[in-house]
Parts: sequence; C-alpha cells; structure tokens
Amino acid sequence: MLDILPLMPELTQTKQLIMKKLLFVSAILVAALLCNLRLVTAQNNQQTAKYEYAVVKWDGPDRLFYNLPDKFEMVHITKTGVKIPNEAQEEEWCLAYAANKMAATGWEPVNLDSRRIVFRRAK
Repeated sequence: MLDILPLMPELTQTKQLIMKKLLFVSAILVAALLCNLRLVTAQNNQQTAKYEYAVVKWDGPDRLFYNLPDKFEMVHITKTGVKIPNEAQEEEWCLAYAANKMAATGWEPVNLDSRRIVFRRAK
C-alpha cells in the first residue's frame, strides 16, 4: 500500500491536465458556435423587395386572360388586329405574344406552365 501513495499525486495531476484541456477545447467550441450564430442572421424585413404579381392565361384559340393586380382583362388577340401565323401553335404563340407585351410594361416572367405565365415587378 505504501507503493501506491507516491503515484496518487501523478494521477491527480494528469486528471487536472485532462480537465484543463477539456475546458479549453469546450471554450473554443462555444466561442466558435457563438461567432457562427452571430453571422447567420435572418434577412432584414425593411430591405426585402416588394413585388406585385400578375398571371396571364391562355384559354382558347385566341383568348388571353390577364389577371393584373388592379384589374382583370380578357383579350381576343385577333380582335386587336394581330394575326396568328398559320404554321404557329396558337397556345405557344399567344403566350409568347403576352409575355412580350407584359415585358414591355416592366413585368418579368417568374414561372410558367403549358397555359399560364406568372409575372412580377417591383412595386
């Protein structure tokens, strides 16, 4: 039993050294986590862009529905004096015509499917 007593201070010193290292590493990890959380912030609400949206829908041989923020309009393209080319597909041609008209007034296409195009512009 007398042989073990001289080893006891060395064991406590190694435990203290291990604890110091553990505390040091955990302090660094906590500091890194806090710095990381500070850098990752939500977008400021005052700086977010505000948009208004519109939908153009093709609904028939030459009929387009314009759902604008302030009005709804149904347009027959042939009645406006525009002739759809014979070799063109009516749906694609009418939607392209509508997209060009909307782009001329500041709208940009956001999404489209086979019959609709969603547009947006900054308020």
